[in-house]
Amino acid sequence: MEVSTFLLADHAEAVNGKLYVIGGAWNRISAASFPATHGHLAVGVVIHVPWESANQLHTMELRLVDADGAPIIPEPVRGTFESGRPPGMRPGDEHLVVMVFNFNGLSFEHPGAFEFHLLVDDAEMRRLRFDVVLVESATA
Repeated sequence: MEVSTFLLADHAEAVNGKLYVIGGAWNRISAASFPATHGHLAVGVVIHVPWESANQLHTMELRLVDADGAPIIPEPVRGTFESGRPPGMRPGDEHLVVMVFNFNGLSFEHPGAFEFHLLVDDAEMRRLRFDVVLVESATA
């Protein structure tokens, strides 16, 4: 399996096998103070499932950790997926599995680097790094 898309967005949806993204592909959150709460973010994922891995149940896990590896969300997001072989799919073809994970009210205790880790069948597929930075407000 391969992950071709793994991105942060202001909003994303997975509809009918397509990824719809608004305000996507960024890697920085600005905060005026800490702890900081980010209202909403979405993680968009596209997994390429080869012929030989179709019609099988697969596990997935999404973790969010800080630069020291400490979890930011108490429990990883876990789930399963199965990609069937649609009509006309031939040996050697691949099927796309599109997923979106929405996070509301994420809290960051300090500035720094953070990463989402995506695992499929207990194998790490990709990491997605972003920074949370302190931005001081301008005074007149």
